[in-house]
Amino acid sequence: MKNKIFLAIILLTPILVVTFSSLFFTYGYSPEGTRNNGVFFKSYFNFEQFNQNGNEKMIEFEDGKWVMAVYITDAEKSSNSLYLMRQLNVALNRDIYKVKRVAFYSNKLIKDGIDNLINEYPRTELVDDKNGVLLNVLQKNSDINISEQNPIFIIDPYGRAVMYFNTDTDPKKILKDLKVLI
Repeated sequence: MKNKIFLAIILLTPILVVTFSSLFFTYGYSPEGTRNNGVFFKSYFNFEQFNQNGNEKMIEFEDGKWVMAVYITDAEKSSNSLYLMRQLNVALNRDIYKVKRVAFYSNKLIKDGIDNLINEYPRTELVDDKNGVLLNVLQKNSDINISEQNPIFIIDPYGRAVMYFNTDTDPKKILKDLKVLI
């Protein structure tokens, strides 16, 4: 009889834990201090959908690194975002090699300004969004004007866009989120 009671307790414990945690979450009893400082995109999108010319990938995700990226629409406006990305990457200390920096662009008219920026911020991969499709998807899935603000957005190692950070977000808060993600 003792074994049956013990077995019933073992079997019911996970069910009770899941049930009560779901109820607490549903009624608003959640942990404090778990707020993200970034803004999640409105809907899920994967970078595999941006393959160009059949099999040519826009960006590779085989290295298992997270991606900090900015979409350059104006070389002067995006210099602040590129500077912040470099500073955040340096501030990650031992996790510096778990993140790579990428700059996307589609406007060929500002290519010289972009090349100057990339020379100023080395170890930043430059990716040509040939048709501007990525810019349209980013704009559709965010609450801000990507062309005006040039926010930093985060892509996970599997190629899914996770969140973006407004340009006025405190860098310490961005770093805190990055350390949790990585």
